[in-house]
Amino acid sequence: MPQAVSTVLIKKYATFNGRAGLSEYWWFILFLTLSNLVFSGLDSYLGTTAGFMYQGNIEIKTSLFNGIFSLLTFIPSIAVAARRLHDVNKSGWWQLLMLTIIGIFPLVYWLLKKPVDEGNRF
Repeated sequence: MPQAVSTVLIKKYATFNGRAGLSEYWWFILFLTLSNLVFSGLDSYLGTTAGFMYQGNIEIKTSLFNGIFSLLTFIPSIAVAARRLHDVNKSGWWQLLMLTIIGIFPLVYWLLKKPVDEGNRF
């Protein structure tokens, strides 16, 4: 995990070209998940979670440390996913499928798929 995280966050912070293997991508996703849990717990413990009402009936919660961490890891997350999609011979723009409900399924399939070696354009 440390090697994958250092590759994504230090060596290839905003690198959208090239390829990322299965292990690099999924170790980084595990790191993001665990870090979000830690920072959410820290925000709850320190009381740095705030909620406010939007138009009277929708409550929006914000967390200081988790929000800062999410902002810092937003670009590397998109970059490593683009490189992972390149590894299965797909464009990084396919990440936009996340904006649709049904599009998540093929995207997850591609992110779990083994790499394509022959005829890969990336």
